[in-house]
Amino acid sequence: MLPEEDLSARVFRLARLGRARGFSRERFERDLDAASEGITRAELLRLLLVEWIGVTVPVSDVPALWARVERAFEKMESALGAPVSLQTALLHEFHSRLGKLKEPRVLSDNEISALRVNAITDPLTGLYNRRFLHDHLEREVSRAERAGGVVSVLMMDLAGFKSINDRLGHPVGDGVLVRTAQVIRESLRVVDAGCRYGGDEFVAVLPNSDVVNSLAVAERIRHKVAGIRLPLRVGLKVGLNYGVATFPTDGRLLDFLLKISDIRLYASKRQNTKPFDKTRRFPRFCVPGLTLKMGGRGARRDALAEVHDISYGGLAFVTSREKSPDRLEGEILQRYSGEPHRVAMRKVNAVLLSDGRQRVGCAYVH
Repeated sequence: MLPEEDLSARVFRLARLGRARGFSRERFERDLDAASEGITRAELLRLLLVEWIGVTVPVSDVPALWARVERAFEKMESALGAPVSLQTALLHEFHSRLGKLKEPRVLSDNEISALRVNAITDPLTGLYNRRFLHDHLEREVSRAERAGGVVSVLMMDLAGFKSINDRLGHPVGDGVLVRTAQVIRESLRVVDAGCRYGGDEFVAVLPNSDVVNSLAVAERIRHKVAGIRLPLRVGLKVGLNYGVATFPTDGRLLDFLLKISDIRLYASKRQNTKPFDKTRRFPRFCVPGLTLKMGGRGARRDALAEVHDISYGGLAFVTSREKSPDRLEGEILQRYSGEPHRVAMRKVNAVLLSDGRQRVGCAYVH
């Protein structure tokens, strides 16, 4: 018995020949004989009919039907005096003469599937495109709203990408985009969706992922992107900026979520330029709805503090206490998310705010 992949490849090649406008009967017969090795001619033609017009007929009826198709092709070719595809004769015979097709079609199931895939994917990177992003995000937000869950949007762009295009050329730039897309694809879960938003901007939709988990995904991608090597040593490096927004904490409208993630993306860019140069290892964002539940020695158990800003490497919280311990433990909680994140931290600095409270900056201790 022939392997299914091998048989499908044979059928696909023959079907492509039959759809050619300048159909060559001699070449088709030659290829048909070669493809019939290990399978009967009638069975192979039956599979071709399924591929071409989606009609399944008994093997015993195939020889007679095929003879009708060949006669129809000869008549059409003689009458039209122009190149005619074999599939045109097939459709004419099965639809107009035999009435076996209610709605004739020109494309096979495989080709229709390919068109559907092409309609929602970016041709360069293979990631989903912007059109798919909006539809998919709408579905995930609706699902989260019904289930009382969260969905995060991670927006990313490449740092220094314009310089790569300008100095090394667009083919090298395209290669960087393709490798970045591969990194994004390998860094996501099966339920996540990676999309190319446009240019060097990418977006990932992360269902059931709060801001803490999303920052971990973002840093995993950023670390791998930084390892992309350029073909020439010209002092250029590939970097990644990112911003995260979460439904429903940051908003409930799709466009607003994308806007918030974009605003935080540009905030991370600003933190990588002067006067922030080399002062922050990880970008920090002010995210509403985050609470730090205190625990451990030196802190009142179960005391709650508002998280002022957060990053992959630490956070800052606001407290009315005059002095905070140098070592802290607790749980990060995000509104609408039922997943607590246990953290151990060390105090880095404390700043007095205008309302008399303190902003305490902490780094995670692993």
